Amino acid sequence: MSTPSYSSEFRQMVVERLAELEPQFPSISAAAESVAREHGISRDSVRRWSVEAGVWEAHNSATLRSLKAEIAALRSRLGE
Repeated sequence: MSTPSYSSEFRQMVVERLAELEPQFPSISAAAESVAREHGISRDSVRRWSVEAGVWEAHNSATLRSLKAEIAALRSRLGE
């Protein structure tokens, strides 16, 4: 089974659509699922193309934990 090859124009259109719709969804993953259904492609293709374009930043768990710890420390300093 071969993977279909999509033009760079199509990929760019999909990435732009994700960027447009993302604020309307609770997560970028949910927006990607919607865009994938809209265009008849996989969510992973939307994710991969968006990461390549810099629209979807792949997160690093260690970085995420570090940022959450920093937020918690700042909140405690503010008395929240």
